[in-house]
Amino acid sequence: MDTKDLHSFGFSENEAKIYLALLASGPLQAGGLSKKTQINRRTTYDTLERMLEKGVISFTLAAERRVFKAIAPKIIFTKIREIEKKAQQIVPELEKLYAQHPKDQEIHIYQGRKGIRAILNQILDVKEYVGFGSNERFPEIMGHDFLQFQKKKAQLKIKSKTLMSTAMRGNPLIHPAKTEFRYLPKQISHPTSTFIYGDIVAIMMWSDIPIAITIESKELAETYTQYFKTLWKTAHK
Repeated sequence: MDTKDLHSFGFSENEAKIYLALLASGPLQAGGLSKKTQINRRTTYDTLERMLEKGVISFTLAAERRVFKAIAPKIIFTKIREIEKKAQQIVPELEKLYAQHPKDQEIHIYQGRKGIRAILNQILDVKEYVGFGSNERFPEIMGHDFLQFQKKKAQLKIKSKTLMSTAMRGNPLIHPAKTEFRYLPKQISHPTSTFIYGDIVAIMMWSDIPIAITIESKELAETYTQYFKTLWKTAHK
């Protein structure tokens, strides 16, 4: 079993190694665990103390030496389920406290295709969005990611509207896009792509290494949405 499988359950790398070693070998002293896991002795002792505090191991005394034993996995995961149940009970109260104070604008900067991919995944969590700008560079730079985004968008039945220059009308690069297009005069063109989804405005700059800025602000998203609606009314199908 990979130690990483235990990380999401609160085990550090060393804790995971020790816990798995105890499950596989049975009770061991600290020295034996240090050899088996290749963790130095001092770190092994420190890690064992933390694990005792967490309640994932126990020990007995044999010849005045501590022999450590792993707690049964089902007991640990029962505790985790109890914590999750308790969390579900208190989260609504915490959300009420959080909602009492208005959030400041949150601004994030993303770079490269992985960064743009993260934004596209955010968009896939909404029911609809709008966008405008230079979408020719979007499929050109994102390639397979662009096609996958359009495929998932269709599967999730996400609605979208896109404004772009008439120069893009009929361009084969945008054919896979699952969106409703309208076109603006050539002189009204943008070197970037802007997407508005939920309370977020994402502005993407399509350089060879793309850069994007997302701004989470209800007021800004509403302003951009109204701007989009005004342009949509004047645009041609």
